Amino acid sequence: MFYFIPCDNCKHKRTIKKDGWIFTCDAFPDGRPLNFIYEHNYNEPLCNNNIGFESLESEISS
Repeated sequence: MFYFIPCDNCKHKRTIKKDGWIFTCDAFPDGRPLNFIYEHNYNEPLCNNNIGFESLESEISS
């Protein structure tokens, strides 16, 4: 089974990963919790720390 995780297309995603492999972003600076992938409703406005998904495409088109 495959899951689409829009985090890969979010402008808050960080290029440096914690310990070299743990995904981090502005919302989850210590690493995204594993249950976030399966339980988060991506239609909700915020992910964590008052930060929500913002598309890279909107930044590119600006």
